[in-house]
Amino acid sequence: MVDSRFFFVSLTIILFLVFSTVAQSPDQTVENKSLRVLSKTLIGDDGRVYACSDNDFFSFESNGSIAWSVHMDFKCNTGFSPVYSGFNQMLVLAENRILRIDFPRNGTKTEPEMFFDPGETILGFAVSISSSSVYITVKDHGLYAYSMLRQQLWIAEPKTERFGYRLGCRKDYDNCKFDSGPVIDSCEASIYISNNEGELYSLSLRGTYYQWIQDLSLVDRFFTVTQGNNGLVYVVFPTKSLVFALDSFSGDILWQKTVGPLAESSSSQPVIDTNSWVSIGSLDGTLYSFSRKGELHKIPENVEADLMIQVEPLLDCSGNAVYVSQTKLEGKTDLVIGDSTYVSAKKPETAVFSLVVPETRSIHWSHSYSDQSTSLLLDEDLQHFVLDERIVLAFIAASNSGNPFRCRSKHVKLSSSCSFAEPEHLDIYIGNERAIIWFLLFEFVIIVLFAALVRFCFIFWKKQKLQGRPFSVFLDKRRLLHRKRREIDRTITRLQNKSTADEFSVDKINDLVQERENVKRKLSSTYSLGRDIDASKSKDHVLPLYGGGSRSLSFRNRENESITIFQTHRHESSSSSEESYRDQHYDDDDDDGVADDENDEGDLKRKQKGKFFVHSEGSTSDDDYESCGVASSRRSTYLKKRSLSLRD
Repeated sequence: MVDSRFFFVSLTIILFLVFSTVAQSPDQTVENKSLRVLSKTLIGDDGRVYACSDNDFFSFESNGSIAWSVHMDFKCNTGFSPVYSGFNQMLVLAENRILRIDFPRNGTKTEPEMFFDPGETILGFAVSISSSSVYITVKDHGLYAYSMLRQQLWIAEPKTERFGYRLGCRKDYDNCKFDSGPVIDSCEASIYISNNEGELYSLSLRGTYYQWIQDLSLVDRFFTVTQGNNGLVYVVFPTKSLVFALDSFSGDILWQKTVGPLAESSSSQPVIDTNSWVSIGSLDGTLYSFSRKGELHKIPENVEADLMIQVEPLLDCSGNAVYVSQTKLEGKTDLVIGDSTYVSAKKPETAVFSLVVPETRSIHWSHSYSDQSTSLLLDEDLQHFVLDERIVLAFIAASNSGNPFRCRSKHVKLSSSCSFAEPEHLDIYIGNERAIIWFLLFEFVIIVLFAALVRFCFIFWKKQKLQGRPFSVFLDKRRLLHRKRREIDRTITRLQNKSTADEFSVDKINDLVQERENVKRKLSSTYSLGRDIDASKSKDHVLPLYGGGSRSLSFRNRENESITIFQTHRHESSSSSEESYRDQHYDDDDDDGVADDENDEGDLKRKQKGKFFVHSEGSTSDDDYESCGVASSRRSTYLKKRSLSLRD
């Protein structure tokens, strides 16, 4: 029995060498060893294809002709594609050095400039045009960030601690190191990079801040990472034939899908179109496309058994479709061992190139090339290079073969590049909308009441009587004033209901009325629950209250004796002096505290021992009377006692 290992050959090597003969014309007599090998290609916004070979950098037109070339002092690394750095410049990796190549100006070429030379192995690099920075992974050292002016910004290592806790390299801290090139997500301003322990890091573009670290070693330590620029990060496990979608903000796994067998090379990199569909080719000949939510489209649905896809698809200029290359073989055998699938293949017969729209599963264009084809409609400049499916597919995509869609401009690319970056907004109010409205209204009322309470407390605690005094003293004084006012009211009522009215009773009533008004003034100002009121601006009144002019108050007893009280106006100057005296008197009374109320009754009795006969001379208008107030005016009281005779 023949050992099965002989059948498990590398498909990439076989098809790379065999398909190169398909692309050559029969007249070509140059041996394959004299042909030059092109690096991975880059399709620029100008429609040209950029690649390097040996010590030369080439810019090809879409038909394969060489537009211009630049000689380099170092041999380029064919495993990396050139990277556009903006300002009509390209960065190329050559012999572990990064060279900067300027586009020719007015036909004048410039020599490549050394941008970065670490003296160590470079695992990969990426450029962020928005931040004008270059990020480089150096083996056994870390991730370096440089500006376009070649100034070092920062260095990041896989070993990190925060608040005393180890975040990365949890299994083998001493031997942990980055082992992949950086991947930049421009929409999230993040860098994705993995270490040799199977951990995926998310770093900020502007510093060594680790946003999250996801341990994927339980699935496999070997994986590739592709930025989605749509709020997702796609991780492909080639040996497991798995595709993971991670949240770019938190690193959480949103969904995982199984695809057909994948090649263990960079050809397992997926491509994302502007509709946020991610597509990856499989060795079973099927293009697997997933929506942002994980919906699967298989193109074509029914594929022939002898087809395979060994190169990664390329996005067309419109961003809506992808170009795919399928290889038709003479025979193919699949073998599953454990979690891995091994594919053995025979000689390729035909290469089929197609233009596919993943969202609609439609194939807009398809063309096949076989070894009987005399030409691939490419310029003869490409005859000096090895043409495999990867190179041919790049030129087909650059020439927009069979593309019915309109190419996007640079402005449209920038405006639509992050159109799916924000996650979809979910409606969390799935209940009764009317109940939600009432709940929001209730919250609004609570907030208004709380604001009013805060304002009341702010005003209340600014009162003068609360400064430097206990709150209980203020309440006791207020309670005593209320009790005093009730006692005065009862006393006035009792005196008015007496059957006899003499001069002493009238004086006592007058004093009690004034005393009651002063108590009210205290309760409404200094001892109120609101703000303090300036006593000089208040209007104090003493019963009886009238709008103006002379007023009289008469009492009559059973013996037909009457007492009449006449009220006249006082002079303004005398009113002011009396009011200031009274305010000073009661302010002093307030300062004395609650104990002064015990002497109020004694003061009242002393006042009742005398009579006041005062006549205010001079004229006073009604307006002056209103401004001064009846309660603050001096009164001239004339008692007239007359005996009424019996009825005639």
